[in-house]
Amino acid sequence: MQTYFESELTKLRKRIAKMLNLTTGQIDKSFQVLLNGDMEMISQIKSDENKVDKLDIKIDKLCQRIFALAQPVAGDLRFIMASLRIGTEMERISDMAYEITQRSESVSQYPEILSRYEMPGLLDQIRKLFTQLNEAFSNNNSMLAYEIIGRCKEREEDCKTIFRDIVTQMTKKSNVIVIATDLILIIRNLERIIGHMENIAESVIFIADAKIVRHPRLGAGKEQANQEAAEEVKDKE
Repeated sequence: MQTYFESELTKLRKRIAKMLNLTTGQIDKSFQVLLNGDMEMISQIKSDENKVDKLDIKIDKLCQRIFALAQPVAGDLRFIMASLRIGTEMERISDMAYEITQRSESVSQYPEILSRYEMPGLLDQIRKLFTQLNEAFSNNNSMLAYEIIGRCKEREEDCKTIFRDIVTQMTKKSNVIVIATDLILIIRNLERIIGHMENIAESVIFIADAKIVRHPRLGAGKEQANQEAAEEVKDKE
């Protein structure tokens, strides 16, 4: 029989999983709107956004209650701290998925331009990454989370390349100019979504391995500073 504390942790995990599923559905629907011009889905996406917002608040309140009443430590404490961050990241992804649909009506009318920038392939890869993110969280799979981070960085570079290509083509082809502003904003939102997915993967690693993998450049700088300090001591000897 579960204790009160265990019951609250189970409830928190279920809410995070539900939020991940809702956000995954939003991503899938927003991409369908972009590629197929299925504008009827926008109301569903907005409804899901409201559900995600409510879940974010519930998760925040539940975490506060657990902190106040249970005084968690070690792995449980990491899970609760990471859950707060994951909730925030998914709420932002949800907002951006809806923003993409607001820019999709004009863009979806030019499938040849979307194909030229290989947008269908990029969207499919982002969708698959989100599915893997669900799996990594559900199974506390830090190895998969590390792989997701690497792939997210690749997809971010893809977004930057597409952005530069669009800006270049704007000066050459008038049919690109018609949708350039909306397409650029969609690309920027996709890049931000990928960044938030990366943050969620980092939180999974924190839960599973108790490792903070944010700001790798700072970590590299610290390692280099420690090495230089050690060499300096050695020289003095």
